[in-house]
Amino acid sequence: MDIDVSGTPKFTQLTIDPNNLPSTINFDSLKSLHLTYFDDDPSDFVQTPIVCQKWMSHTKVHFPKLAHFYTNNDSDEFPILAISVFPHHIETLDIRAQTKLLRLLVLTTWPQTKHLKLTIPPSYNNMDASLFACIRHLFKSAEMSKTAELEIINNSLVVEQELFAGLRVTHLVLSPPVGFTNMVSLVDNMPDLVKLCVYDFVPSTVPDSIDCSDQVAPFSSKLQQLSIDCSEDEYPPVRTINEVVYMAKRLTQLKMVKLPISIISVVELLNKERDMYPHLNNMLFKFTEYIGYLDTRTLDIFGNNK
Repeated sequence: MDIDVSGTPKFTQLTIDPNNLPSTINFDSLKSLHLTYFDDDPSDFVQTPIVCQKWMSHTKVHFPKLAHFYTNNDSDEFPILAISVFPHHIETLDIRAQTKLLRLLVLTTWPQTKHLKLTIPPSYNNMDASLFACIRHLFKSAEMSKTAELEIINNSLVVEQELFAGLRVTHLVLSPPVGFTNMVSLVDNMPDLVKLCVYDFVPSTVPDSIDCSDQVAPFSSKLQQLSIDCSEDEYPPVRTINEVVYMAKRLTQLKMVKLPISIISVVELLNKERDMYPHLNNMLFKFTEYIGYLDTRTLDIFGNNK
């Protein structure tokens, strides 16, 4: 475990005898805490559970002035959750934790926070629907937040609309496959969402399921940024194009759309709709083209360029 503290000019060293643990440790001036757990020393696997059990039963660590808490955890333990006492309100709560640790989130009473972010990174452990109860527990603290971000980079999750319904999130990033129907549901049932990023979009399997010429009613949505990526080899571009046009016409608050260059013809189709849907004139389209293994170039097209 690596601890990086700031805002504590008098803090130099903390030495604790595990055989004589104090009942309370106070960081009276600490304002920002960056905490990283990593699995470098195999001996930690043996010692950590024993030490943690002693700490959890004897000691509480108080952070009365903490404003920013960042933690990145790739280990099997999360002892800080069991022994910490946080203030009722903090500015930033940023947690990156493996799937197997999500159930520990319900063991902590989280402070209300202005900026909340939870990242679930790639893992060999599967992510199932039952873990969303843990995620919802954490995001209850986001009810008064200015931003609440959820990033799921674990591809094992099967994205279903009921998992996210009513979840108080402003920014959502999804790496698992997301079908067109589920994407529509996410936008329609998450009224606070302002940014949605889908790394693996799966268009409808029904050919011509969306007619671009159909008139559609607007979503009741605040979404301002939509980013979609998809497999150019696996899915016919025409299906993705039609479904992007459908989304753009219904998202009246949308300001920026990021898409692969292979579906750039979406702009031509939307040009025909600008009189009926004037909000399309305010959109910026950013088309990305891969020109190497990691290199990309981007073409920007403003909505009012005809």
